This record gives sequence, structure tokens and C-alpha cells, in this order.
Amino acid sequence: MQAVMSGATRPVTVALPTLGCKVNRYDSDALARALIARGYVVVPPQQPADIYIVNTCTVTREAEAKSRKTLRRTLRIHDGALLIVTGCYATLDREALAALAGVDAVVPIAEQHTIPDLLLQRRPPAAHEQASMPHGLSASIERTRATVKVQDGCNLRCAFCAVTLARGPVRSRPLPEVMTELHGLADAGIREIVLTGIRLDAYGKERGQRLADLLNATRPLGVARLRLSSLEPVGIDDGLVGAMAAHPTLCRHFHICLQSGDDGVLRAMRRGYTTGRFRQLIAKLRAAMPDATFTTDLIVGFPGETEQAFQHTLDFARELGFMKLHIFKFSTRPGTAAAEMPGQIADQVKEERSRRLFAVERELFHAYAEPLRGHTVTVLVEQTGPQGDGLTDGYLRVCADFPPASAGEIMPVRVTGIGEDGVLGECFGP
Repeated sequence: MQAVMSGATRPVTVALPTLGCKVNRYDSDALARALIARGYVVVPPQQPADIYIVNTCTVTREAEAKSRKTLRRTLRIHDGALLIVTGCYATLDREALAALAGVDAVVPIAEQHTIPDLLLQRRPPAAHEQASMPHGLSASIERTRATVKVQDGCNLRCAFCAVTLARGPVRSRPLPEVMTELHGLADAGIREIVLTGIRLDAYGKERGQRLADLLNATRPLGVARLRLSSLEPVGIDDGLVGAMAAHPTLCRHFHICLQSGDDGVLRAMRRGYTTGRFRQLIAKLRAAMPDATFTTDLIVGFPGETEQAFQHTLDFARELGFMKLHIFKFSTRPGTAAAEMPGQIADQVKEERSRRLFAVERELFHAYAEPLRGHTVTVLVEQTGPQGDGLTDGYLRVCADFPPASAGEIMPVRVTGIGEDGVLGECFGP
């Protein structure tokens, strides 16, 4: 696919379709800012553009399929645009993606910093073009939520995970550098900042620091809410629990990755903990922060998972009372230990177990949400109007008719019912 040269008076536009996790979203935002600084105009992914940078995901086969679908749709609808592919999938299967007709370049994660210069060579912007910040970037005009990546990579070698193959070992950003970005976002009026990373709980370990040090440094930040993205249980120690509990604006929602409620499966997964240790961790967090909510990831159909082992997962999820579950059917990832394990589970069994676990997920959500009916929750408003919504401190999605000027405000809402992915509410004032 060759670039289409626009006329001298038309700006060169770039769209960045992004799949996968918050880390990918942050990487795309960083690319966008670098391109804007060089004179490109960044537009939302659904709009026509001269250049497309597709940031791909490889966490499951489904994620790779979605990445390929995005590429095919881009090639079909925007024939003539320059197409660059990056992200985890592009890193692990570079040759296959480069062979796709219409793909101009495949850039692995470690080389993403070269993309602006690559575009300057292939499709430079006109000298008069003005920078434009796209709707939806971390430091965007929304003034509600921003994501800040504080580390990348992972030193764990879980049997099922290909992301560590793509991302490499733990690498943490220096604390002063992170704090400079955080202060900039707070000064810009961002109400909630999410700290994220591939292995967030391992922040700073390779340089003798801890995530607790970062949390302690952010206590006087002055942002309304600070939130942590997903954490691995092996990285949560007493120091981190204490820093969480002492933080004045840290959201009391924690996504702690479980993956299975059976000790045999956890050993095969190489997760490094037992259900007993996980149970103790949740109890410790609840003792320190009684109002905390918990969500988790669970994989069904891991090689060797028996019916009894799966039943252990159902029982354990109910016992711990998660608010929500993120459920994944096991997906063979080339290059991982699990891909070669005996006892691979048939797809129809994975599907059936997934449906049963989703039923438990719905049961757990209702058990959490039903007692809130008639009570007031505090919501950071994201979308306004009759179809408006926002999030509580505990990561509960609340749908209500928010006033037009309330985006970015933190408002009380009375819960009136339970919806598909959250609760329904009645807004009654600022």
C-alpha cells in the first residue's frame, strides 16, 4: 500500500487503532504526542486518515484475530493510506504480518520510538500544518481520566503468557520522570489518573525501589483520584498494602489476577502462589481497607484442568466475593510452555465452562450491586445526557442522566436498579 499524497493545503492525518490493554493505550498516546510535535494531525481511529498505525495485541488467539480484522478493515476501507503495524502481535509474529499485502511496515515494541522518523521519511507533513490533540488521549480535552505507564515488561514466566515474550524483562521509569508527568496531568485538570504497567506491582525493583515508594510520593499530588491497574499477587507485600491503605485518594478497587481457583492448575500455570496464599492476601487487604472492591482474571480450560479443578474455581470465586470476573478461554500461545502441555482441553468444553463461569460472575455482581439499591454512590462523570455514565471509586459503572456540563465532575447518584454491566442511577445534584 503506497501513501497518498495530499494537496499542499491539506494536513496529513494519522489514526491509531489500538487493541488490548492500558499499556498499549498509553503507548499509542505517546506515539500520538510525538507525531503531533512533528506537525501531524491525529484523528480518532474511525475517521479517514492518510496514515494508520495499528497497535496490536497477542494475549489470546481472539486478540490476534481482532488485530487481523482491524488490519483487514483498514486496508479495505482506507485503501491508499500508509499502514504501520506495531504492538505485541507485531513483535512476536513480525514476518507473518509483514507478508500481508498492503502493510507498509511492521515495527516491534522496542522500536516504536522510530515510527515518527519513519513517517517523516515516507509521508512528511506540510510545514504549515497545525498540531491537533485527538479526542480520547490520556491528556485529552476530556479532563476526566488519564493513564500513565510507569513500567514495562515482566520477569515472571507463567506457562500460558506470550506477553512477556513480546515485552521483555521488567523496566521501570525513574520516579522523578513519573512524578513530572503526573504533576503535569494534575495541573491540566485530570480528575483520575491510572497507574499501569505490564507488571505494575514490580515497579522499581530492578533499581531498588518499590511501588509503595511511588504511591507514597503521589500522596500530595492533588488529583481527585489515583487508581492502580492490575496487580500480581506475588508482588503485593505488607509495605504495599500499608501504602495503599494510607493513601488519601487511592481508589479502593483492586484487580488482582487469580487465573484459577485450583492449586494443581496454579502449579501447572507456574503462578507462584496457592489458593490459600491468595485467600490470605484478600483478607489482609479487606482488613486494611474494608470498603475495597476486588475484580480478577480467570482462565478456563487450561491443559489438564479437570471438572473437579474447574469446580474449585467456581467455588473459590464465590467464596472470595469478587465484584466482577474477567473470563478467558485458554488460548495456545506459540513459544509458551502451556502450548506443549498434555491434556489440552476441547474447545466445546472450554465454551461450556466459560458459560458456567459467566453465570457465577453475574451472580457475584448481583450480590455486590443489589445492596446498593436506594443508596448513594459517588461517580466521576464521563458521558453526560440521558445515556450518560461514569465510575465510582470502586470501579462500578453507573448509568444516569447526567447534566450536560457535568463531564469530569464527581457527583452523588442514587442507585435505582441493576443493568447489564453496571447499575442504574438517579442524579440529584452536584
